[in-house]
Amino acid sequence: MMQVGDYCRPASVTEAAELCARDGAVPFAGGTDLMVKARGHSRFQDKTFVDLGGMPELSFLREEDEMISVGAAVTLTQLLCSPIITEGVPLLRQAASRVANRQVRNRATLVGNVANACPASDCIPALMVLGASVLVTGAEGEREIPLEALFRSCEACLRHEGMQVRTCFYPETAARKLTLRPGELITSVQIPKQDPEQRSVFEKLTENQSAGMAVLNFAMTGSLGADGTVAAFRVCPGGVFPKPRCFPEREIPLLGKRPDPALFQAVIQEISDSLASEKDTLADYAYKSRVLPKILRDGMAQLFLETPMLG
Repeated sequence: MMQVGDYCRPASVTEAAELCARDGAVPFAGGTDLMVKARGHSRFQDKTFVDLGGMPELSFLREEDEMISVGAAVTLTQLLCSPIITEGVPLLRQAASRVANRQVRNRATLVGNVANACPASDCIPALMVLGASVLVTGAEGEREIPLEALFRSCEACLRHEGMQVRTCFYPETAARKLTLRPGELITSVQIPKQDPEQRSVFEKLTENQSAGMAVLNFAMTGSLGADGTVAAFRVCPGGVFPKPRCFPEREIPLLGKRPDPALFQAVIQEISDSLASEKDTLADYAYKSRVLPKILRDGMAQLFLETPMLG
């Protein structure tokens, strides 16, 4: 049984923002994570749940020039059924299809997946390498935040044994794990469309099939120039850093070179060196530091050499 102080279903974003500006207000849309936290606990007994789910003003999914805008009330199932997503950002569709199970995806939202800020999220790595941002509304109006600037470091998240948890450790993620100002509300995710020449790969490893939480995952994008050398590359591993981290091409010795396994090893070494700094924080470091290079190597082979990922 959930113990909640109050429940509100605002009719507009303006009303929702006013409610969220009050102390003790907790916004949600799908509630797939929040309801697990609230069940059988008293941590929300003085809180007001602000339900954004189904709000017409936040139920949009549309193309805007070279961007795709996804409102806070759009579920992952709606996302997966949209040709705008299938054609415009196939990487995001691939990642969203791997979130938990159909029942969860019927309620969970993309904005909720972002706001929960879990290091093992499936959608966040895809959004990171695509260069996505979020629009937020608060007392000072609307502003846009690049996704890479939205998250705070949360080392406690990496202490969960193997990331095998059903929900985030913290009751409310906004204050602890996001850079939102008090009372701000995420209203949409803005995603640049993938270029037709842009290749992409998403993969995850999971042991807990009932929850589908990733032990490790990654998203990567890349493209080759007319001369067959690497023109662009970005990769974001999940479940290994205290906040989502993207490795863009400027940080990795890949550009202007022909892709081959030896070149991939240089990229893997760069990421492995960064991962080593989390040795004392990351649960299952020995396992993840051994497996991550292997799945990244397979991912780059699929991306640039069109070699299928090993099962």
